[in-house]
Amino acid sequence: MMRLVLIITFVLNGLLLGCETHRIEYRKRPSWARLMGSDTPSSTITADGTEIRWIDDQPSDLQGFEQTIGQDRIRIRTDNEDGTVELQTVIPMHLVVNLHECLRRSEYRVIWEQLISMSQRAWYEDRGEGGYDEFLMYFQRNRKPIASMLNRMQAGKVYGDVVSDVGEQHGIVSLRPQVAYDFPLSSIRIVREGSDWKLQDIQ
Repeated sequence: MMRLVLIITFVLNGLLLGCETHRIEYRKRPSWARLMGSDTPSSTITADGTEIRWIDDQPSDLQGFEQTIGQDRIRIRTDNEDGTVELQTVIPMHLVVNLHECLRRSEYRVIWEQLISMSQRAWYEDRGEGGYDEFLMYFQRNRKPIASMLNRMQAGKVYGDVVSDVGEQHGIVSLRPQVAYDFPLSSIRIVREGSDWKLQDIQ
């Protein structure tokens, strides 16, 4: 039976112990483990030193915007009564999900304010008063290929179709070459700002 590996494998290059790496995988907790309730750990260490952080399924009425990672319950998208939106992107796939949903809803201002990196936003702003308009034009013109790529990343993550080369502060999430040739755009460069991952570039 295929083991479900949810979202991301992190390779963290630490300074301790020379060039030692610390590998973290986020996986969906299997049904037999969920039946054991609170007795199951939030993370485990494999024989090769890989840390497995378990993510629990949530009820379908949460529409995929709430997850439990370890002991933390995270709502990655909150639609407030006043019409504002609050996004969290604690792991890279949260960025993929939120960006895809914002594109689906044509929420370009939300992408501008909450999902792109500060340096990317500054790059547009340095181009003058039309910086946001240039950003908007890019996303509107490329809405379909970007959304297609993000949708494939979401659908293919459990089948190993997504390659993540992600460190502590930056990385790349991309479709595997066998899949990518069907897509005009196939990867995103991301950076960490505080506790959230932000979009740096789309390639």
